[in-house]
Amino acid sequence: MITLSQTAFEQYVPAFRDAESRTYEAILPYMEAFHDTVYHAMKVPHDFPDTAKVEAYIYRNAAHRALPHLDLVLTDNGFAVVSNSNLAPASRDRVAALQERLREEKDDARDLLLFALCETEAWRTSDECRRLRSTLLWCPMLCRRYGVTTPEGRPVFLREFLALLPQIEAAHYETARIVSAEQAHWLLQHQDEYDRTDTTGDARIILREHCRRLMSALITGRRDSVRALTTRLQEFLNLRATELPEYNGSTKFQADHFTPYENGKNDPCFFFG
Repeated sequence: MITLSQTAFEQYVPAFRDAESRTYEAILPYMEAFHDTVYHAMKVPHDFPDTAKVEAYIYRNAAHRALPHLDLVLTDNGFAVVSNSNLAPASRDRVAALQERLREEKDDARDLLLFALCETEAWRTSDECRRLRSTLLWCPMLCRRYGVTTPEGRPVFLREFLALLPQIEAAHYETARIVSAEQAHWLLQHQDEYDRTDTTGDARIILREHCRRLMSALITGRRDSVRALTTRLQEFLNLRATELPEYNGSTKFQADHFTPYENGKNDPCFFFG
């Protein structure tokens, strides 16, 4: 577990650097509360070695939660808690801009912590991990990487991601229907550890990329792209089926390669017209 400190807090939230301890002390209760949440609700192991990612998430999340409850003034470094009534408070616009920036930074810190947790086998096989990674676009950072936006065209962070979850899940199921449930399940289970090996040209990694691009098009409603990417995905499955054992052994593969009876004259059950 980490030890909270003003030095570390100001490293991760530089907008709140303060020559005194007043700002740090005002936000400290939020840090302490969220410290326990991270380790217990998110099931972060107490001996998790990547403490920097835990610190970034705790400090940025606490600052974002505390902000609406603070009386702030502008300083040379950024913002500080008001120390006397003679100082003019920071404008609403500046505080709103800071809150939005902190929201995005704490959401990115969350995703980076989750990626780091996925590198540990104990967490990767946990119920918490399975709950969070129920699709191939399982976090806001991945959604942005593959071009997913809100219907208004805004970038996706956690709030937008949660609003888009029904579309994300529907896109995943549609993609799984194409590649087979067996192949989609394999990709879900191995999507992160497979990134850490030399997989240049590996059919499963290329397939995962096809799936994520198709999901992005489905989520954002780009119909022309959906048609083109669906065709490309099926062509890839046909071309590389022998390298995809999960798909190759599925009923979906059998359906894709089913040859209808053509009633040839040399067939044992030839029917006269």
